[in-house]
Parts: sequence; structure tokens; C-alpha cells
Amino acid sequence: MDLNVDGNTARIPPGSHICQLYNRVEEIRGVTARLLGVGLYNSERCLFVGAPSSVRDIENALAAQEIDVEAAKNQGQLLFETDREQFLTNKRFDPYYLLSTHNTFIAQATRDNWRGVRISIDMTWLTRDVATPEQILKYEAASDAVFTFQNAPIIALMHYDYSKLPGNLVVELLKLHPIAVVGKHIKRNPYYLNSEQYLLKILKANRERASRPQPNDQVLARDFSQDTQRRRA
Repeated sequence: MDLNVDGNTARIPPGSHICQLYNRVEEIRGVTARLLGVGLYNSERCLFVGAPSSVRDIENALAAQEIDVEAAKNQGQLLFETDREQFLTNKRFDPYYLLSTHNTFIAQATRDNWRGVRISIDMTWLTRDVATPEQILKYEAASDAVFTFQNAPIIALMHYDYSKLPGNLVVELLKLHPIAVVGKHIKRNPYYLNSEQYLLKILKANRERASRPQPNDQVLARDFSQDTQRRRA
């Protein structure tokens, strides 16, 4: 299918892992409504995770596409989740637990005879005050490895408010998504890296840190900055 952003389009095959960087939460509505609308038409199960206000915006945008939102919800094809606790573990962000919820969602949709799934998550809303930059990168690297390289029957669209992210994290997020939406532009990402290799670098950095004498917080911050700079090189 084609994903359309203000007249700009890109081909989105199954297994795609997409990042949208926004600076106004309203920007989520148009991209997500287009993605989920095509999924509903193609008999795929669709999920959006975000704030109640974003859910209302997307419901209205889907209705504007002449989609019967209530019927899709009643059939179990269209789901909205506004309680982020079910995607956390003990109120903490676990990157691998969140990925496991996606795999469970895919498996259940397959058992229910849907042709595939589409997931859209406002990650800034989900990870606020509960996730470190490193945890977010672990999640994105693991997701890309599973979805893209295993050709999973999923299209995943993750939204981040770039005005609330450190500049280094924005750069690293772009490296982990083959398709990026920034403002009115959607394109294949020339900075995309092999996520499996990227994940190995993160794990290696963790092992190296664990083998050192316990540093103070200032040194920890310095080490993370140095790791990020090495990944950018």
C-alpha cells in the first residue's frame, strides 16, 4: 500500500517499521488514519495506542474516510488503547516486554483470521518519565530486527515528539527506521542501519560498562554520550 503524507507517498510493504517525528501531537492523526484506514479495508487488525485526545482525532479522521468506526471496533478489527500500564511492567518500560505484546497481537490476529496487523503508538506518550534513551533504542532495534528481517505480517508506525528528545536520540532513532516521516515528508531513510548489528553494539557497550568499577552519575552520563558518538561515527 501507499502511505500518504500531505500528497507525498511511499510504498509500505508488510514488515515495515516506520518512525514519525512530530512537534505537534495533531500530526499523528493524518498519518495514522491513512495507515489504519487501508488496513481496515485490507481485512487487517489495527491498533492505536495513545492519549484519549489522539484517539478521538483518529476516530474522526477515519469517519471522514467513510469508515464505520463503531462497526470495526465491535468486530474486534479496530482497537484503541489509552491505558499505558498494560504496555509497561510494574510501571516501568521494558523494551522486550513491549515487543512481546506486538508478537502476541500478531499471533492472536492470525488465529482470528485477519490478514495482518497494523500498530501505531505514540511513543512519547507511552515512554514519558518511564524510559531511558538507551531503553528506547533497544526497543526500536529489536523491533526492526523482528519485523523487517523476519518479514512479519505487521506494519508498525511509531511516533516521537522530537522537541522533547535529545538531539543525539533523534539521530539514533532515524538510523533504526528504514522509512521516516518528518513534517510533510515521507521517504526511505538513507541513514538506516542494520538493526541486528546495531543491537549487538548496544549489548557490547552494556557488557563493557558492567565490567568497569561502578562510576558516579556524572561518569555514567559521560559514558553514554561517548557510546552515542561512537554509534554515529
